[in-house]
Amino acid sequence: MNEPFSFPCIRNAWHLRPPATLEISQRVNGGQYLLLLLVVLLTGCGPEGEPKLFTRLEASDTGIDFVNRTGESDTFNILTNEYIYNGGGVGIGDFDADGRPDVFFTGCDVPNRLYLNRGEMTFEDVTETAGVGGGERWNNGVTVVDVNSDGRDDIYVCATIRDKGADRANQLFLNQGNNADGTPTFQDVAPEMGIADTSHNTQAAWLDYDLDGDLDLFLLVNEMADNKRPNDFSRKIADGSGRRTDKLYRQDREGDRIFFTDVGKEAGILYQGFALAVTVCDLNRDGAPDLYVSNDYLSNDLVYLNSVDEEGKHYFREIAAQLVKHTSYSAMGNDVVDLNNDGLSDIVVMDMLPEDNLRRKTMMAANNYTYLLNLDRYGYQPQFTRNTLQLSEGLRPDTLAGLPLYTEVAMQSGIPATDWSWAPLVADFDLDGNKDVVITNGFPRDITDKDFMDYNGMNARFLSPDKILLKIPSVKLANYAYRQQRNDGGVPIFEDVTSDWGITLPTFSNGAAYADLDLDGDLDYVVNNIDDPAHLYRNDRIVTPEMDSTIRLEIPAELTDAELWGSEFAYGGADGDRQTIFYHPHRGYLSSQGREVSFAWRPDAILRVRWKAGEAETFGPFDRPGPVAVSPGRGRASMDIPAVAETLLRRLPVPEFVHRELDFIDFNVQPMLLRKLSQQGPGVAVTDWNGDGYDDLYVSGSLYTEGSWLEGGPDGFSVTASRFATPQDTTVEELGCLFFDVDGDGDEDLYVVSGGYEHSPEEGDYRDRLYRNEAGRFHLVDNWSDGSVSFSGACVRTADYDGDGDLDLFVGARVYPHQYPRPVASRLLRNETRDGVIRFVADTAAGEVLARATNVCDALFADLTGDGRPDLLTVGEWEPPRLFTNGASGWAEAPEALPKHWNGLWNSLVAADFDNDGDLDVLAGNYGRNTILRASAETPATAIMTDIDLNGRMDFVPFRYFPDRQGGHTSYPFFDRNDFAKQTTKIKGLFGTHAEYAAAKPETFFPGDDREAYHYRVDRTETVLLINESDGFSVRPLPAAAQRFPVFGALPMDLNGDRFIDILLIGNDYGGEGSQGYLDGGNGLVLLGGAGGFQPLTPEASGFYVPGEGRALVLVSAPEGPRIVATQNSGPLVIVAPRGDYVRDTSSMGIVGGYLGHSTRTNWIRAARK
Repeated sequence: MNEPFSFPCIRNAWHLRPPATLEISQRVNGGQYLLLLLVVLLTGCGPEGEPKLFTRLEASDTGIDFVNRTGESDTFNILTNEYIYNGGGVGIGDFDADGRPDVFFTGCDVPNRLYLNRGEMTFEDVTETAGVGGGERWNNGVTVVDVNSDGRDDIYVCATIRDKGADRANQLFLNQGNNADGTPTFQDVAPEMGIADTSHNTQAAWLDYDLDGDLDLFLLVNEMADNKRPNDFSRKIADGSGRRTDKLYRQDREGDRIFFTDVGKEAGILYQGFALAVTVCDLNRDGAPDLYVSNDYLSNDLVYLNSVDEEGKHYFREIAAQLVKHTSYSAMGNDVVDLNNDGLSDIVVMDMLPEDNLRRKTMMAANNYTYLLNLDRYGYQPQFTRNTLQLSEGLRPDTLAGLPLYTEVAMQSGIPATDWSWAPLVADFDLDGNKDVVITNGFPRDITDKDFMDYNGMNARFLSPDKILLKIPSVKLANYAYRQQRNDGGVPIFEDVTSDWGITLPTFSNGAAYADLDLDGDLDYVVNNIDDPAHLYRNDRIVTPEMDSTIRLEIPAELTDAELWGSEFAYGGADGDRQTIFYHPHRGYLSSQGREVSFAWRPDAILRVRWKAGEAETFGPFDRPGPVAVSPGRGRASMDIPAVAETLLRRLPVPEFVHRELDFIDFNVQPMLLRKLSQQGPGVAVTDWNGDGYDDLYVSGSLYTEGSWLEGGPDGFSVTASRFATPQDTTVEELGCLFFDVDGDGDEDLYVVSGGYEHSPEEGDYRDRLYRNEAGRFHLVDNWSDGSVSFSGACVRTADYDGDGDLDLFVGARVYPHQYPRPVASRLLRNETRDGVIRFVADTAAGEVLARATNVCDALFADLTGDGRPDLLTVGEWEPPRLFTNGASGWAEAPEALPKHWNGLWNSLVAADFDNDGDLDVLAGNYGRNTILRASAETPATAIMTDIDLNGRMDFVPFRYFPDRQGGHTSYPFFDRNDFAKQTTKIKGLFGTHAEYAAAKPETFFPGDDREAYHYRVDRTETVLLINESDGFSVRPLPAAAQRFPVFGALPMDLNGDRFIDILLIGNDYGGEGSQGYLDGGNGLVLLGGAGGFQPLTPEASGFYVPGEGRALVLVSAPEGPRIVATQNSGPLVIVAPRGDYVRDTSSMGIVGGYLGHSTRTNWIRAARK
């Protein structure tokens, strides 16, 4: 053997860690074998040869050999107790006070284990000497805390499941100090302190809720009643009487004696739930600790805001319904942390939605819209089975001002589906200044597997429990690691780096914690697994001192937990980007995190500390990375960041008007719709019908509810009596509406589009209504147009497209009722009114050209080609934007003027000169990126419509790309087998099991014959600007904040006097199918225009807050200046006015376009800023 060995880095080959020993047998000398022992000094390699961030260390090397077990048997298993696999936690603390973090594991059917850190990533099991095994208890959560402020870390362990109360009493292991051998010893003092609680506790959190200088105890309670299914609907118990109501113990002292008093009910802890995790936080940044509790099953998550009563006593207000619009359904672990470096607390909650197609199709229940209706009926908030990321937008600017405001963006951020997930660990693991997310998951038996459920339903009475258990699938999964790729305008965008970071070993993982176990400056990662050894991952971001790029805070040991916990550390520069840490270790799932406070170093950054006691100080900047000593009173005094002094817009009084929508269940007609088509209104039309200088409004009606008339005045708007001459037929939904002078008599008449989805064409009357204005009364005009109408409409637009001096109409055909998205042609109507007889005639020549524009959601007339004639631009669902030019020789489509591969789920259009170059550009409102569709040109969402079962009715089947088992993406049906079977039972004959269905490709579902079929695709879902260039339109997506929700209403105007167009946006869609739930990421958005593009403002800064299903958004004139009116489906109007001086501009037209609405004819110009 004279030639050296070489070991190329091969992905998924040997996992050699530095230092690692590799045994190689090499044949030499005609059959003899030489055993070589080679010490290999290298790190694991990533996909392209890059080192992996984490190295999993073997138990034989670290000494951490803990294995959590459940003791599953034929009499004790997932069928007899649903909590058997909820697992155990990890607690980090320096129990022997040697400066190194130690590790504690809770055991379920095994004793707890305590491992002391002996340095160099080696640990010693000292459980027996320390006395913390826990006896026969089934232990869940662990919190590490210095309860008595003696400088030693104590351990509090929650217990559950056992039948006898004494066997599930919680334990407080009070640290007695080290023995002669240097090993800490502990004594259980929970009984004498009054906190040996036996109410089936999942986890604890310690906090100084009453700000009296000591730590109080909050306990999660989660008892599974034998006779009650946890998802059965029942009225909430919110008076503190429920047996699963969480608990609050106040710490009291008499001399040296410490005891705890149950004050939960008097302190506002009143709501019953199935609690799994709690994080202590400060949501409104008032210095008093708040609580976020994630609840499993039907019970909602709870948000307890620390408040003060008239007597100065602290108590908690439950404000979840005012804080978030929806939550995770099977909510598990959570964390409250600043993810996007804006200094505000965001909320991450885990659920159990699988990512890949096979598990999605076999594990998830079919959609059930009735479930959503029952949530509302029984007083629960909307909940959906997926992870949620609630992004803070500051404080609310409405009547609930002072409460935090959130928008949910997990789908846009890229982290909605991580399977049966437990602990989210949020920290900057790669030290790039952005926080990442590592998630544990796994469940030893897939109890929700639908093929098992079908089998069990048919055979359970014939089989013994042990035979049934064998039929439940058991699949180990790798945990997830997400690196924050970028902060996109306030929205954190994550990429899956599970493989790249080396977290690939499949396990059943539960609790986890991070800490700098080897004291090298980066965060390591410890996991409590079921039936496998615990995992210890060493972070190799810093291998040598020269690689250190962190600022690590050294906080005086004499500062007790009660004095330190609740402090806030923010590190950032002049650019406003600041890494913020709210200091409290109790977060994630069943675990207590390390005590480190560290940041990615920046030479220009300063550290701002708000100590728990309230003092604010600054330190730095620091000229090099490394440890930095900070303590109260040693920094420079710091001023609090001032609140927003004045919002950009001011709110105006709202009339006593609420739009009311009949909750029609479209999914009973077509089970595989992506969203409902019956709640797309209301529209709004603007005119000054009484000539007093104040614009008035008509708001379109809904099914069985007549439209509303609102009269403008100095104090806003008031609802007036109907101005219709006769009672109106309310058996059809109204959508777009328009005031215009149809007959040239000087007053404005009213056109109302008939839309909705409630009636089939045979049952409903989808004819639009035209009303003649006669002395302020509106009379229905009969026979004003030729031809029958069989489509449900949406928008109406007017222009004199033929140049004959009167106004013609385009009416967009939204959908063929009950047969979405079957193509249906819109109508271009030429005004042939003569001698007072109102008459419109379909332009048949133009109709042939416009027939390609189907499922039209919006359109606008504007001179987009610069020839002086109004052209027509349309958008719709499964369609690209279509431009029809109005040339001298007639209408023609100009596909070359628009970008290719931009089929979308478009909602709306509005035109303005967004780039200040003198021509009209267009804003096109789309579905947004906060969706699980994730469509792109390479991975489009597709659909087919054909008669699958030959019953004479067309079936609509959408598809999307899912991650596959080969690491790529493959197109599969969007919906599962049960949902598909609601459309046609034939599917169960084609695929006998859910697993067979999950494996089927699109071509499997449809015959190869020549029956009629329509094919659709969506390439993009971003809301964009179409910029008018010399040779057509280019595309500029709006910032990520504008992609958080489906955009409906849009209004361009200069709000701040800088001569750049700004944009107001509203939207949301609560009619989405159940797997992704409400698309409600919009709270009303203002984008400030400028030379560098558009910058989003929070509602707190803008004053523009439209949280519901925003629809029409129009500009309205008043003598005092312009007003802005937003409609909301099933909600009130929102009315605001821009601050500053505005003047009327009579030289140009008003707002061009706008979803279901038409703004005032006046164009308002903002006076320049001084």
